[in-house]
Amino acid sequence: MKEIRRAAIAAVLAAALISGAANAEALRIGVLPAADSIVLYAAADEGLFKKAGLDVEIVPFKSALELGAAMRAGRLDGHFGDLMNVFTQNETGVKQAVILTTTHTNPEQRAFGLVISPKSAGEIKSLDDLKAKKGTETAMSSSTIIDYLADRMKATEALPEGTLRNVEVKPIPIRLQMLLSGKVASAILPEPLVSVVESKGGRVVWDDKALNEALAVVALRAQKLDPATVSGFRTAVAEAAKLIEADPEKFRAVMVKKSLLPKPVAADYKMVRFSIYGTPDGLPPLPTAEDVKRVGDWMIAKGMLKAVPDYASIVVPAAK
Repeated sequence: MKEIRRAAIAAVLAAALISGAANAEALRIGVLPAADSIVLYAAADEGLFKKAGLDVEIVPFKSALELGAAMRAGRLDGHFGDLMNVFTQNETGVKQAVILTTTHTNPEQRAFGLVISPKSAGEIKSLDDLKAKKGTETAMSSSTIIDYLADRMKATEALPEGTLRNVEVKPIPIRLQMLLSGKVASAILPEPLVSVVESKGGRVVWDDKALNEALAVVALRAQKLDPATVSGFRTAVAEAAKLIEADPEKFRAVMVKKSLLPKPVAADYKMVRFSIYGTPDGLPPLPTAEDVKRVGDWMIAKGMLKAVPDYASIVVPAAK
């Protein structure tokens, strides 16, 4: 009898939590035009957030700078980005924590790649060709995930000092155009832009498949980290991931509509997959303590951060 009573009380509390989340103000989540942000759009458009008791509004931004400013101004409740964004905002007073990962490196699926311009692809056919040269002009965005991955590539592939000569180009569209026109010989780009350059005769000489770390995440403000919201958000996104894999053609069209995928390369683009991780919830693995330390140490070395944040304050653990 007592067990039945406890179960009934638990059910009532759960219903109350969900009802409270549903009646709360909309969660405004800032996103960037990256391929894996489709999972957030899908969760919203397919009514999966509402099904989980949440009212979520997806707010698109063209750059991480604009998104970060909106977070600092209090116009967003959370955002899609990377650990660097989360660490920086936490240190400047916008307390938040990661609740899920949208991109984690995997041997079966690249997320970022070093691409050689179509004009230089005949000369630079491999990473060894690149190592044999010196001062190859590379479109870069300092103090970003691109900068971080460039240093990871140099370390893991033992690129000699001076192999690349960085050319600072913050806007991704301009970086892409400079690469395609041959004004720079190489650039590290995210998918689907890697595929765009490849389709136009460019050559990928390095990608992130051999790394083992979380790259893109979703974080919520500390005030929004109640168990019902976190659980509901994760559940909705996990369901969206399954829908995308079940009907990739439908969501390929959505990606084009949302400007996440250029129409000229849409037909040949290999859709993002989530089941390859084999996790219990079907989402890419959360950042590990090693990820947090690695990124934090890199930011400290770059003068971007004063101290590596405590792991427990930065990542909300997945339910067991």
